[in-house]
Amino acid sequence: MKSTIYQIFPDRFYNGNPFNDPQPLRKWKQKPSRGSFFGGDLSGITKKLNYLKHLGIGAIYLTPIFEAPSTHKYDTKDYLKIDSGFGTLEEFKRLLKRAHKFDIKVILDGVFNHTGDHFWAFEDARKNGKKSRYWDWYNIYNYPIKRKPKPNYEHAGIYYIPKLKHDNPEVIAHFVKVVQYWTKIGIDGWRFDMSWCIGPDFWKKITQAALAINKDIIFIGEYWEEPSEFLKKYPFHGATDYIFRKATLQLLNKKIEPKEYLNVIQYKIEDRNTWYCWNMLGSHDTQRLLGQLHGSVERAKMAFTLQFTIPGLPLIYYGDEIGLFGGKDPDCRRPFDWNKKHWKKEIFEHIRELIKLRKERSALSIGDIKILEIEKDGFSFERFTTSESIEIEIDLKLQKAIIRKSQL
Repeated sequence: MKSTIYQIFPDRFYNGNPFNDPQPLRKWKQKPSRGSFFGGDLSGITKKLNYLKHLGIGAIYLTPIFEAPSTHKYDTKDYLKIDSGFGTLEEFKRLLKRAHKFDIKVILDGVFNHTGDHFWAFEDARKNGKKSRYWDWYNIYNYPIKRKPKPNYEHAGIYYIPKLKHDNPEVIAHFVKVVQYWTKIGIDGWRFDMSWCIGPDFWKKITQAALAINKDIIFIGEYWEEPSEFLKKYPFHGATDYIFRKATLQLLNKKIEPKEYLNVIQYKIEDRNTWYCWNMLGSHDTQRLLGQLHGSVERAKMAFTLQFTIPGLPLIYYGDEIGLFGGKDPDCRRPFDWNKKHWKKEIFEHIRELIKLRKERSALSIGDIKILEIEKDGFSFERFTTSESIEIEIDLKLQKAIIRKSQL
């Protein structure tokens, strides 16, 4: 797959339909609080597909869009409904159709480890106790159910997201229904939230249900550790590779030397099963890239060069391509700044060129990798096929990356 993935946090990308805005609404230029709404929606994403096409994006990954009370939507209330603040089912279908016309795939976020505490099954259990047919959908310790000060049920770290029992056949059947529904509508892939918290057997049933409808559908599991062993057990094409992010930031901030960097990411060199993993430099769960590199545009460009040339699929977190700043959550989820005067245009154009190069040169997506030289202040490596070679030189002292192309 040669596609570059672009992650969108829908509430913060673009407000295409002010009539569906949730209330109260913050002004677009304000900084976010943990629960603030800004009005970004599906119509807004559709209206900005021209921008994404111009950048060269091949797939968009949307954080949750299903009905939920929060701004982030990881507390699902109904998996079969689009959240009204984002639009309607028809608006989603319009986005899907338009994206496919631009040859852009659409990947949804499947939050199946837990539900929100307003999800109908949990509400029924809260109301009816052990008489509820949904009592065994969760690990509830006693009745009545208490959310605060300390929940008396298993949850995913926060009281309002109770964890499901994934060995319950009814739970499995429900989420099979969910993936079938959205896959039939025409989505191209799933990114599964907190996937490591659920056993492989559950995921095998989920992925098989989707594959029966679309044999080419993509599965990516959220994962924060080295992914090789994880991918041997789980039925996913790839995982979110945050190890790559951590090591790359350490390298460019001179916390580790090139030799250690290459040792940390050795799995990306040796294990082709990890080549479908998303090379992460940022996400809604991390501080913004440019801030982590102390505002250095040159180091940001080096980071993106590594992201596009080391094996794996590059993922751009919305706004990183224009140098959007942001600290820890929720500050890393600032609204996209559409005023081009504020953009770091050098970063934007650099990413455009990298995307173009990756599309044109198959060595960067399927080619073997060979380390050529390792020094204290840099290293070089080659990506190659039988017909072409790309040599990449990373110079930490001069803070630049050089790419050399040749036909064989």
